[in-house]
Amino acid sequence: MLCAGLVLYALLSSCGKDSDEEAYVPIDEITSLETGLFPDKNTKAVSTTLTFKNLDDIDYLAVRISGGDNYAAKISRSELSSSYVFKYTIRESDPVSFKLILCAYYRDGNKSKDLSLNIDNRWGFFIRKISRIARVTGSATAGESFPSPNNTAVRWNVGGTDLGIVWEMDPGKYGIFFGDTFGRDFVPNQASPGPNGGSWRSNVLAFSNDGDLDDGLAFSSMATDGRGDAREIVYGGKDGSGYGDWTSIPTAAIRANGIDYVHYFNIKNWTGWITNYSGLYKSADNGLTWTKCESVSFTPYSNFGQVGYFKKDGYVYMIGTETGRDSNARLSRFREPDMEDRDRYEYWNGATGQWVVGDEYRATNIISDKVGELSFIYNSRHQKWIIAYFNGDRYNITMRTAADITGPWSEPYELAAGKEYAQLYGSFFHPLSVTGDNLYFLMSMWMPYNVFLMKAELVDMGSLTD
Repeated sequence: MLCAGLVLYALLSSCGKDSDEEAYVPIDEITSLETGLFPDKNTKAVSTTLTFKNLDDIDYLAVRISGGDNYAAKISRSELSSSYVFKYTIRESDPVSFKLILCAYYRDGNKSKDLSLNIDNRWGFFIRKISRIARVTGSATAGESFPSPNNTAVRWNVGGTDLGIVWEMDPGKYGIFFGDTFGRDFVPNQASPGPNGGSWRSNVLAFSNDGDLDDGLAFSSMATDGRGDAREIVYGGKDGSGYGDWTSIPTAAIRANGIDYVHYFNIKNWTGWITNYSGLYKSADNGLTWTKCESVSFTPYSNFGQVGYFKKDGYVYMIGTETGRDSNARLSRFREPDMEDRDRYEYWNGATGQWVVGDEYRATNIISDKVGELSFIYNSRHQKWIIAYFNGDRYNITMRTAADITGPWSEPYELAAGKEYAQLYGSFFHPLSVTGDNLYFLMSMWMPYNVFLMKAELVDMGSLTD
């Protein structure tokens, strides 16, 4: 139903001046700052503020539904005001998507142009909107209209790179690991997309204090060498023969027990994603210097060759896959002080419903899908675990949710589609996504071979009958 004062009525089939007179061109229009409306979860109503240029000339405001039943109503002039809050309460018979058509009828027999209010009447948990906010790395290309705050090619000799794994080091300070990186001579190449150019580094590291991501993700600095160029953190051998140490690719990062860690895999041959091993580097001085953790290593056949990390309730949770993009996801956890003691890692076995200590091959699938590079968080507002990963079959960035990290996990949502963002991959949540309705994540694209900041707006509407 509408707000107080609305009554059902039959809309006139025609209105206005006599047909033999000149067509009336209305000058007194209804305006609204918001025309795309979503119901309030608690009141089940949509609302927007309407303004009128010549309010006193109006006889009444007519309302009808387009795309629904024959519902119609009118609001008399006595109820209207110069800034009138229009409300409509969703009915069970309303479709998932429909329009409310508003028209002002004047005392002289004329009427205004229609104002359409688009109503999104979905209920439950869903993604309302996906947008690309800004470029994170490299140089802006012709026609880009979104921000590019970092100019990494000029400032740090980072012309082409990918990934963008973000973690919180100190409150309000973030580290961001990137993958194979090339210099300011990098030029996107349509004939041969991906890495090209000189100054190859297997990975580089940026720092950010930016707490407002709606205008982009700004760097405060990068870890640099004596020339001021971004330097390699985790050693990669650059042996492209396919039989040695080709490069070292970061997959996840976390601060645990006051130390920053990055998980990476060392690649032997990109054909088949054949790895030599996966392991950890660490920094005890806020990312200034890094050393290899000799006590933690994963075999080329490990279920945790690629991982994501998240801290909650005293544990570091680790979701892992085999290296590549074709395996299921499995789950481990450990206490922060045990980050460097693999013997204390616990693995979730869904068959028994128990955590198993020390044997990663007892870990069972928590997500049965082709799971590529991933990240996950716990969002306190929606009280959900949220994971995002690249999926080659759907050619998208997939999102799933769960009330408990052990599952069950939801059916897939689409965070970003390859048909809109060609050659997309990577999906790394920014820690500012853990509260509120917005998910911010870093996404790579192969052709420009650079990283972009994305935003997804979440809605949890519950049920219309709640």
